[in-house]
Amino acid sequence: MDCRPWSRESKKKWKDSTIDRLKASKTVWPIPQIEQVFLPDFKIKSQINEYSFKSLELICNGVFGKVYKVEKLNSSGDLYAMKILEKSSVVCENGVQQVKNEVQIQSLCGHHPFIVNCPFFWQNRNQLFIVSEYVGGGELLKLLQKYGPLPEELCRVYFAELVIIIDFLHNAGVIYRDIKPENILLDDNGHLQLIDFGLSKWLPQGCHTSTICGTTQYMAPEVLESEPYYSHAVDWWSAGVLLFQMLTNQYPPKSHDEINITLENVSKGATDMVLKLLETNQHYRLKSFHQIKIQPFFHNFNFSDITLKKHKPNELLKKLLEETTGNNHVFSHFEEFDD
Repeated sequence: MDCRPWSRESKKKWKDSTIDRLKASKTVWPIPQIEQVFLPDFKIKSQINEYSFKSLELICNGVFGKVYKVEKLNSSGDLYAMKILEKSSVVCENGVQQVKNEVQIQSLCGHHPFIVNCPFFWQNRNQLFIVSEYVGGGELLKLLQKYGPLPEELCRVYFAELVIIIDFLHNAGVIYRDIKPENILLDDNGHLQLIDFGLSKWLPQGCHTSTICGTTQYMAPEVLESEPYYSHAVDWWSAGVLLFQMLTNQYPPKSHDEINITLENVSKGATDMVLKLLETNQHYRLKSFHQIKIQPFFHNFNFSDITLKKHKPNELLKKLLEETTGNNHVFSHFEEFDD
């Protein structure tokens, strides 16, 4: 049975007291069920705990709890985002395995340059704590809200970074299932940083799953079918929705004819990419890095530069806005976003 570690003295006392059942029972300290169900991922006693951080401000409210901006004590001002989840809410919503998957996937995949790392996670009697690196550039959603449709050249860079992220996760045997601008942060140079693996799941290539989850506007049609089964292709559908949103600042209409009309002011390569990603039949949808990188949208595009972060999206945005507006009055808003 799962118990807390015994000390040598406790083991000796137990051996010496086998006749006295009451005395023997006192040497065993079983783990309460509310703690045991979250083991071994969330440790009970950890060198890093909630008292190792100083709370600075509330970032947002989530389904199971809150997220705070915190500073690690006894450090050189290191900043993190601490998600605090109420165990009672997690258990009532059958989310135990979900939060375990979240910390497993994010901590193992956090070394990727476009994924936020999750170095610390533990539990106390009533709460779970998940601490991720703090990214201060804001959400991609806020950038879209400030500028509306983004220049196509910038969309190409952002979409290339997203393609690299999705390809990495799928090769690692992970399906993300919640790609949307709220789950993508921007670092100091404007590069994408994927967060929130709450709906992610271990799923080897070629396998299927059936849980209905995600955000409706970004959800592939096969997820909502009466007898749902779907694969990693749902992430590529969501990527297509996000690309359309960056190009138009709108959600895509249902028919391909309407999508063509809405994208009449962008290049044919961009339109073709969106249409192939938003293919309702998942068997004909673009669903691999190799298929995507040879599309006309990425003609003469070097993905190695993306991996090495040679592009600076913040500088590119300023340059493109200057070219399109011919003046500098928009930069005050951009500097405000940076702050």
